[in-house]
Amino acid sequence: MFEKIFSGNLAKHLENNAKEFPGEIAIISDAKPHLKKSFEELHKDVIYCSSYFKKRGVQKKDRTLLMVRPGYELIVCCFALLYIGAVPIIIDPGMGIRSLLKCIKKSNATNLIGIGIAVWMSSFFKGSFKTLQRKVLVTKDFLKVIKSSFGSGFAKICNVQDDDLAAIVFTSGSTGPPKGVRYLHKNFNAQIRVLSEEFKIKKGELDLVTLPVFSLFNPALGVTSVIPEMNPTKPAKASAEKLVKAIVKHQISSAFCSPVIGKKINDYCKTNNINLGNIKRIMLAGAPASPNLVCNLAKRLPRGEVIIPYGATEALPVTYCSHHQIAKLSKSIVMGEGSCLGKPVRDVSIQLIPVRNSPIPNESEDTIIPIIKKLETGEICVSGDTVTDGYDQMPGATRDARFTFNSKVYHRMGDLGYWDENHNLRFLGRKAECIQTKSGPLETERCEHMFNNINGVNRCALIGIGMQAVKEPSLVVEKVSLNNNPKLCDEIYSLLRKNFGEFGIRRVFFEEKLPVDARHNAKIHRLSLSKKWTKKVLRNQRLGLPE
Repeated sequence: MFEKIFSGNLAKHLENNAKEFPGEIAIISDAKPHLKKSFEELHKDVIYCSSYFKKRGVQKKDRTLLMVRPGYELIVCCFALLYIGAVPIIIDPGMGIRSLLKCIKKSNATNLIGIGIAVWMSSFFKGSFKTLQRKVLVTKDFLKVIKSSFGSGFAKICNVQDDDLAAIVFTSGSTGPPKGVRYLHKNFNAQIRVLSEEFKIKKGELDLVTLPVFSLFNPALGVTSVIPEMNPTKPAKASAEKLVKAIVKHQISSAFCSPVIGKKINDYCKTNNINLGNIKRIMLAGAPASPNLVCNLAKRLPRGEVIIPYGATEALPVTYCSHHQIAKLSKSIVMGEGSCLGKPVRDVSIQLIPVRNSPIPNESEDTIIPIIKKLETGEICVSGDTVTDGYDQMPGATRDARFTFNSKVYHRMGDLGYWDENHNLRFLGRKAECIQTKSGPLETERCEHMFNNINGVNRCALIGIGMQAVKEPSLVVEKVSLNNNPKLCDEIYSLLRKNFGEFGIRRVFFEEKLPVDARHNAKIHRLSLSKKWTKKVLRNQRLGLPE
């Protein structure tokens, strides 16, 4: 059923929705300038924009950098590119200028569609933009420009095949250099199927958009996108009051956000005694959310639930669970048994394989023995239509992250986990961030939740000190308050001795703010912390030890 509905070009889904319910609202923006657009108006703007792009020389299959601020124009431009069969390239500007320029250079884009600063960058950093053949400037009057240039003819919607390249989305680079991920049209359609079938998101719902890339699914689903007044590249600075007021004002039924946004919503509602009665679901993604946050946020949704989808840029979603499961497992999660990822979404196959850092040779398919025993740790590998087509122009990296088993191609997520007694997938942390100690491997999820549960601790990170493969495990703590708190230090050291004595965790460091990814403001940069504190300990061997 769903395969027949969700196939082909995403822009075709928008066109169908514009015909089916033209007057229904597609976009509401609380950000300046305020606007409200129906599905018919959005579709017309996409037609104007696609025709404008065609006149400017943008063609089918053209690799096109899309550097437009989040908002209505970004949605219009992205759908216009899909409409004509061009390939939008999406890079998170929050990763920093150096990484951004490297990604741009890797992309080998033919076109740039961007705001003034992006066009200026292309002239100033010519080496990174050397493959460009044309530039299209998006100004504040862009909508007027595309309408005024529209003649009698218009671009026709491009017919696409499932395996055609639809877009390139760069990873955030949290545990390695950012890489372009190849999204095929079948990947987008599979994601829409999951949102509709598994998460029960239906036409006519209103979605609070805090992550711009997910607003691209809403027009195809027939869902109204509500764009709040916030900078999505800086979620930690978002106003909790504005977010909650937008939810209440527009009677939001769904929201996809990072744990930091979820915490803002929960804290504001708790302080002001607000319940969000219209919300059916809040999906928290980007990094593991604490059981406390998940369960407390659920209390604010009398008729809704908190959903935890698991995945990555390369494969999303893979599994999911609800706050009901988290509540039952909260004690085990805090005690270090790993975050609950739930069960696979429909048509996704998951295999756990023995942990290895090297690629899996082609000829080794017959020698792969997946882990089927419960409670045994392995590397999480996934296969299915929500799994993308590998890394763009990086055959080596794609090969390293893939293997074939039972005639299915599996992507190695780079995450560690296991199947629990109820056959829920449990998450233990990133493979690259697992500490190899003298007593064996120690995964981040084995200890961090325990210390995050201490009053006075905002979040913490398990890191390895040393230059060799075997490292000294240590803890970096971000306190709620900057004030000196001897009792907090004593509690942390006491918990370390009691629960992690065999691993010899002796050092505790404190930081005002732990470095996190720009996209979700949730993934801690543990590897950079490890390098930083290793250098400091080499200069002062007593650093971090109890007095």
